[in-house]
Amino acid sequence: MNRNRFQQVSINLKKKQKAFTLVEVLIAISILVVGILSGFILIAKVLYNTAVIQDRLTASFLAQEGIELVRQVRDSNFLKIMNGESVEWKDRLADGSYTIESKVESGQSVTLVSKDPGKSPNFLYDEDDTRIYNYATGEETTFNREIIITTINDHAIRVQSIMKWTTKRIDFTLTVEDHLFNWLKL
Repeated sequence: MNRNRFQQVSINLKKKQKAFTLVEVLIAISILVVGILSGFILIAKVLYNTAVIQDRLTASFLAQEGIELVRQVRDSNFLKIMNGESVEWKDRLADGSYTIESKVESGQSVTLVSKDPGKSPNFLYDEDDTRIYNYATGEETTFNREIIITTINDHAIRVQSIMKWTTKRIDFTLTVEDHLFNWLKL
């Protein structure tokens, strides 16, 4: 008799264990909802940060380009000096705020255009033809570059390339600085 009673209790326990309670179902659903919502939030943040990072990278390249274009002016002056022309190493590199004249094609010399501080035009992006940022053709962007040249002494100048732009309604600024020297006289 004990054995039959034990089997009956065991069968009753197995029947009770087969079904989920309402509390267990609600807990499982809430864990799934939290997991799915976390995934969506993560995707939204990744998409937002992708645009910010892409614009920061573009701005850093454009800022470095500003430094390189000023360096090209200095190096062109060096070449003229070595060819016997009567120019100074800082010709066209006076103290002030500048932008670059329209497109700079391969083989052309760079022309720095003096601007009032904070009055540089925004870049245009030529998506159809050349896929470059310039001041001549394309659609206007939020990228703005100002190049500031400051004389340190007779043999050194400081060049700052300041980028300003807007991404996702947030204003950003990046400053790249370099010092150019008159290494012909050093």
